[in-house]
Amino acid sequence: MAQQIIVVGLGNYSIDELPMGVYRKLQSADTVYARTLEHPVIKELTDLKWQGFDSVYEKHADFITVYEEIVDTLIKKADTEDVIYAVPGDPMVAETTTQLLIERYPDVKILGGKSFLDDMFRAVNIDPNDGFTLLDGTNLEDTTLNVRTNTIITQVYDQLVASDIKVTLMERYPDEHPVKLVSNARLGVADLITCPLYEMDHHAELSNLTSLFVPKISEQQQMYNDFQYLEQTIDTLVSEDGCPWDKVQTHETLKRYIIEESFELIEAIDEEDIDHIIEELGDVLLQVMLHASIGKKEGYFDVREVVQELTSKMIRRHPHVFGNKEAKNIEDLNQIWQSEKLKEGKVKLEKLEKIFADYFLKLYDKTKLEGLSEDELKEFINKGDLTI
Repeated sequence: MAQQIIVVGLGNYSIDELPMGVYRKLQSADTVYARTLEHPVIKELTDLKWQGFDSVYEKHADFITVYEEIVDTLIKKADTEDVIYAVPGDPMVAETTTQLLIERYPDVKILGGKSFLDDMFRAVNIDPNDGFTLLDGTNLEDTTLNVRTNTIITQVYDQLVASDIKVTLMERYPDEHPVKLVSNARLGVADLITCPLYEMDHHAELSNLTSLFVPKISEQQQMYNDFQYLEQTIDTLVSEDGCPWDKVQTHETLKRYIIEESFELIEAIDEEDIDHIIEELGDVLLQVMLHASIGKKEGYFDVREVVQELTSKMIRRHPHVFGNKEAKNIEDLNQIWQSEKLKEGKVKLEKLEKIFADYFLKLYDKTKLEGLSEDELKEFINKGDLTI
């Protein structure tokens, strides 16, 4: 018969912070299973029989596999005994094994434990009411980062984990962005190392009690690579208090500019000039953002609806990537694409844009190396000597 699993929080530091109820529960156990034996409370309670899972960390290359093996072992133990499982801090804060147990086992009880967060906030002097992001350093992706809020990254175990975190953060933050490594936070004090982001993995003091504090970005120029900041910028330009030119534009008046910017992008591609390609792609994106901001100002749509429609279409039309269909060659791809388009119920129209594109590219290829002036180019076009 399945028994109960009790997950006990050991708090953030010493036995002085351990609630009496938790202490008594630990004392009543024949064996206390611990995710790691590297914790001050465990080193103080030497009269208890502890069984740690530190050796499991050495067996696997990723942390989720470690956590899954720990949870599988605990569930198996619960077939024959009540299990008391001890974790650092609060069992419900930044503790993956607790979440896995709750998902997989019917009778899990959570007991006590002081989260490290209170001491962390004191150590770095921030008010959590201003907003913050809490992330797991062993499973960090740049898509989860929010540069607008302070960020706390847990489980900075060692130099390898710290290096992975650094590389991910540098996708969104400047290399010189100041960060704080916080270890042994307790009772309002902590071991603090302040350094530039690019140096954060150079410090040997990392341990399982180390977290990283990443302050929010406050300088506007450092936000220039952020999509939301771009959206705010373009919205400002087309607002009633914005730029005299931008605020009077309409979808109709902007039509020609998407053609002009596309032409300049084609030129940049032919020049094989990466900096120029980046600039011209930005100009093409500007046209999209202007149309989206005008749509928002008029109350019809915004850029999120544009992105949503695009994402939905790409996933829908690529079931061989995001679904269970197979595409072994280009013919298969074309059949899948056409099939998905038919399901959308769109009326089939003549693809006149393909003809215009063919003529444009033909004209471009015939004249791009000629160095023609505007008048010479007009004269060439008026001759009508262009067939496809």
